Amino acid sequence: MTGIGDWQAGYQALTVSEREQFTRILNKLLSQNFIVKRKEDNRKDYYFLQRHQELFREYVKIGGWNLVSDAAAGVFYLQTREGYNRLQLKMEDSIIILIIRLLYEEKRGEVKLTEDIILRVGEIQERYRALKIKKRPIDKRVLRETLGMLKRFNILDSLDGEMSSPECRMVVYPSLLYAVKVEDIRRIYEKLRSYAGNNTVSGEGAEIEDQQAEQEEQEDQEEQEDKEELFEMEEWGEEEQEEENRA
Repeated sequence: MTGIGDWQAGYQALTVSEREQFTRILNKLLSQNFIVKRKEDNRKDYYFLQRHQELFREYVKIGGWNLVSDAAAGVFYLQTREGYNRLQLKMEDSIIILIIRLLYEEKRGEVKLTEDIILRVGEIQERYRALKIKKRPIDKRVLRETLGMLKRFNILDSLDGEMSSPECRMVVYPSLLYAVKVEDIRRIYEKLRSYAGNNTVSGEGAEIEDQQAEQEEQEDQEEQEDKEELFEMEEWGEEEQEEENRA
């Protein structure tokens, strides 16, 4: 297609039903960004996009978007040319997503190209602890919200259980590769180490977090000492009562 006239001719050639599908899938692309062939409820939309991708490509181009496809991975997605509408992530979200990307890369070498990549939520939590990014485990609410966001964008799906449960299994789609573009696994480690450095070496937020952790640890210790002191007082009272009874 070379112009508006060609696009209009192509659109007019669609049936009424196909025009409705075009509108629905266009809105789905704009809201979810990724259409993935491996995802069951995306499959028909993926094939429709594949058949009419030039119509979609010319339409979104007007708004400053490129429609990108990877036939081998089975993914269509939108890419902004102007730098608008980029999702701003908090640091904790970025850490979780990078860990998922790291685990995906490691597991990709263990399965066939036609097989899905399956992760457990517990693997994310374990890797988070092993990397020693922070002194405390991932906040379950943050983890649940981050995984929910990735699910909305067709990057992963839960297979069973609550998404903050360690035993919950998730299928991770190839769309992750385009959401987190990292050349190799070493770059992922470098990024994660930079977050670890930000949290342990410098930064007002890190100092506050360290102080809070120390304060909580001290409070736990004081609470334990109070319990021990109370226990000792009860024992002492029992011994004193026994002596009085013997007298």
